[in-house]
Amino acid sequence: MATQLLQAQKLALLEKEILRLKKPQVLIIDELGYVDFDTQASQLFFQVISARHDARLGLVVTTNLNFSQFNQIFANEAVATVVVDRMVNEAEIFYLEGDSYRKHQKTMKNKLKEK
Repeated sequence: MATQLLQAQKLALLEKEILRLKKPQVLIIDELGYVDFDTQASQLFFQVISARHDARLGLVVTTNLNFSQFNQIFANEAVATVVVDRMVNEAEIFYLEGDSYRKHQKTMKNKLKEK
């Protein structure tokens, strides 16, 4: 998503890209934090989150990081704070512990092969 936003900004199509990301009733962002954002990408990501928040649209985010670690994802603490603020406002937060589902899936596949 960050790459698409950066490209749209270069092509002067940022507004159109943000509108596209506002279309779905629910936007799913999987593995937030897997890739760090530079200053520009952080600000663009915030614009999307803020636009969806203001429009009261759904957002599902998965991450392996605690909110206190979001300053590791975004270029600075201020952006991390406002992104978290918008994401958790009126949110249902689920903390899951345990092995990765992918790891579990692989184990099950291996067991089936052994039979």
